[in-house]
Amino acid sequence: MNYKRVLERFSISKVKKVIVAEITCADNSNATIALSLTLGVFLAFSPAWGFQTALAISLALLFRLNKVLTLITVNISSIPPLIPLIFIAGYQTGSLVLYGEFQNYVPDLMSFKSLGENFFQFALGSFLFALLIGNLFYLVILILLKIYR
Repeated sequence: MNYKRVLERFSISKVKKVIVAEITCADNSNATIALSLTLGVFLAFSPAWGFQTALAISLALLFRLNKVLTLITVNISSIPPLIPLIFIAGYQTGSLVLYGEFQNYVPDLMSFKSLGENFFQFALGSFLFALLIGNLFYLVILILLKIYR
């Protein structure tokens, strides 16, 4: 098998063209496109690690949203440099809600023991942070779609 040919089919420029075509040419309203993208972003930042893709497909089907757009945005949590930032954002948001301040020390959230000890703080913070990011993302995408579409 020639891997070079396979990789050429998935070049960044081709992927970008598919994403732009899916957003601009979709037969959906601006609100539906924005909600599809927002659902993916919400699930990417939510504490549903490991179930995000299954939840994204299920909820997109349930709410009759664009499944491709939802799957595109739910996968931002799979980008390696973002994973620790998503964990820290959830943990610190939980700290702010529960204790009224950010914590100076962030435990190693990649270990099961540490995550288990701080799970409520992390889960609450991740859910609230996902709501915040989702709402902001929805407004920005809706405004951009009204301007450019």
